Amino acid sequence: MAAAEGEEVILAWMDQALDVAKEALEKGEVPVGCLVVHHGEVVGRGRNEVNETKNATRHAELVAIDQVLDWCKQQNRDYTEVFANSCVSGYRAKEAVEMLKDFYRQENPNAPKSKVRKKNNRN
Repeated sequence: MAAAEGEEVILAWMDQALDVAKEALEKGEVPVGCLVVHHGEVVGRGRNEVNETKNATRHAELVAIDQVLDWCKQQNRDYTEVFANSCVSGYRAKEAVEMLKDFYRQENPNAPKSKVRKKNNRN
């Protein structure tokens, strides 16, 4: 595969990861999406599910890893064969930042109530 073709494939996977992040935002989650791809096949796909499940461990990466582990069991594979990291820095960065801004503009009903400091009468 030529370098340009390889980069096109990586950008396509990144596009899918951003689509997963949009799903997270639509569900009231921090917009993060994760894909784990093994030899051209998505073997793990996750989005943040922390607010939805009220479980702080349900970050996109951990949801995807759970799926990878299930896939490895079904395929009788060692999970250490699967992991690699491919990304293109800055790709669709403005869109990603806007999704984060959209999340932080909305009210998060699952966020802890802020503690109000008592005024100190001493000067």
